[in-house]
Amino acid sequence: MAVYVKPTAEMKKKTCLIHANCQGEPLEELLLLSPDFKSRYEIKRFTNYLREPIPDELLAGCDLFLYQYLGENWGTLGSGSLCSRLKSSARSIAFPSMFFKTYWPLWTNTPGFDYRDIFLESLIERELTESQILHLYLNTRLDRIYNFKELTAESEAHEKHKETFTPIKYVDLIHSLFRQKRLFNTVNHPRRELMIHTADSILEMIGLPRLESETSDRFPQTFPDFELPIHPQVAEHLGLEFGGREDRYHVYGADLTLEEYVIRYIKCRLEGITDFIGFLCAAAERESCRSTD
Repeated sequence: MAVYVKPTAEMKKKTCLIHANCQGEPLEELLLLSPDFKSRYEIKRFTNYLREPIPDELLAGCDLFLYQYLGENWGTLGSGSLCSRLKSSARSIAFPSMFFKTYWPLWTNTPGFDYRDIFLESLIERELTESQILHLYLNTRLDRIYNFKELTAESEAHEKHKETFTPIKYVDLIHSLFRQKRLFNTVNHPRRELMIHTADSILEMIGLPRLESETSDRFPQTFPDFELPIHPQVAEHLGLEFGGREDRYHVYGADLTLEEYVIRYIKCRLEGITDFIGFLCAAAERESCRSTD
């Protein structure tokens, strides 16, 4: 373990680079809640999926490089390439890029529409009415059509493989807690508990104290704008302590049940609108305006 030296006012701050997806933002915020880290490091963050280039002079002067592993297919933005351009005294730490499909086994990343649901899409293709689609989605015994375990097995195996690229272990932690606590808002938006685990692990690895419990307890929920509703049948199948039919979720300015969310999904698709997020935001705004009239 690194030896911790309390910084003085005369010490120049070191450079910390974060190369990550959207999970890099809450990690940065959490690390800066550590007085010791904040007094020692200045953070510069780059979003990997946007392919933001990192200037060579920044890499050459970097003291602490925090990154989510990317393979050689990313070219000069691949982790191997980036780490090779660090100075010999720099410390590099790979941290998790967390993904969890278990709450949403019907989710698919098929492009063209955000948060696609394979069962909803199959119903929409049958040219049913809105009310028919809604009824079938809510009441069909999904486990007679889909093998939930099989649908999530591939992503779970991939997550175990990804974990081999980081010293910060998280898969077993997720599986020990996911039934009691809602750990993700969407498949790739981990909630506060998991991001705190990542930040605390990094602080320990560089020889700094973990965040004080009072500090981490006050940290706001991560990715609060959108909570993808969980189908009650999935919640029942998994034995979740949440995810009931009357549970409400934050959906871009509105608090919706699964049924209310699905109504908006169906309407958006049937109207041929591809910008689902924009549609949800507009619907929430209209609802807010009506409530204040």
